Amino acid sequence: MRSLLLAVSVLIVCPPIRAQSTATLRAIDVYRSAALPADGARKRFNERLREIVTLRNSRRPSDAGKAEVLRRKIESEAAKTPGVAFASLTISEYYTSVDHAMYAVFDVVDETDASRLAFSPAPKGSLEDPDGLLAAWKAFVEMGERLSRRGQMALDRPSCPGFYCLWGGTPEIDAAHRRFVEGASKYGADLRRVLDVDADGEKRAAALFVLSYSASVDLVAALGRKALSDPDARVRGAALQIMADIANNHRDVTLDLAPVLPRLDDPSAGVRGKAMGLLVPLAEKPLCRKAMLAAAPRLAALLRVEQPESRDLSFTLLGLLSRKNWDRRDFIAWDAWAAKAAAGEAD
Repeated sequence: MRSLLLAVSVLIVCPPIRAQSTATLRAIDVYRSAALPADGARKRFNERLREIVTLRNSRRPSDAGKAEVLRRKIESEAAKTPGVAFASLTISEYYTSVDHAMYAVFDVVDETDASRLAFSPAPKGSLEDPDGLLAAWKAFVEMGERLSRRGQMALDRPSCPGFYCLWGGTPEIDAAHRRFVEGASKYGADLRRVLDVDADGEKRAAALFVLSYSASVDLVAALGRKALSDPDARVRGAALQIMADIANNHRDVTLDLAPVLPRLDDPSAGVRGKAMGLLVPLAEKPLCRKAMLAAAPRLAALLRVEQPESRDLSFTLLGLLSRKNWDRRDFIAWDAWAAKAAAGEAD
């Protein structure tokens, strides 16, 4: 499963070496709002979203800038819809050997549903980068992505000393691993302070990733659990990625699903996808399955989203939990089973 999820991630962000045809806007999703229903969003924004796709297809930096300005305008307009407390717009790009598509997802929180935004208060501090470790993490990610685009990085999880392992097998990557192990040991307290105090969500997420090279898996799991309430989606996503790697590769570790399951209803599509990625390897563990059944209606709702990551992961999880093989679009059957599961009546 680790290989599958990493492969999906690479397909989203990294085009293959050979040229691809221009992308098509495949779907416009809204998750989940009565104030801004999907049909209304499509009528209001379809033409401008297609303009964004055209601009991105040009591959010119100037047009990419125009596309981002237009995306922000649409996002701002959606957020001002009466009854909406929060809205964001993500446009994802997907490549396969035969297809190139874009999907627009409006993540919306209605004012009547504002409890979905109940995260910890945003930190306000500004701290120094401990021994340059946060910059080193950013450089490490960029190096790995560069090698992946060239086809020089295996998709299988490498052997490395961290509890979250993206890449390995080259001298430069392995040297970075060693630096993170040393850094997490020597500067662990400083990194945890960044995680607690620094206002920059990117820095907090980087600190969490470097801390995943700590010696104690229990410490890493505890830091991830706490980070699930962070107000920045990048930090919540980092926590879920780390915990998913632990779930896949340290099967003896028990992860607390209580703070994870609400992330299936997170106001960020990326976080919802990472939450499902964490749950997949746990779905057949009896205690974990019992906890997940209560969240089955959320998975059934995600089945309706056209964006491939959400759609496919929710279908995979529903299949594992229900042990049913209904068609993915048999929403009536899935909804009925999910309602029974949440009521404790599923077999």
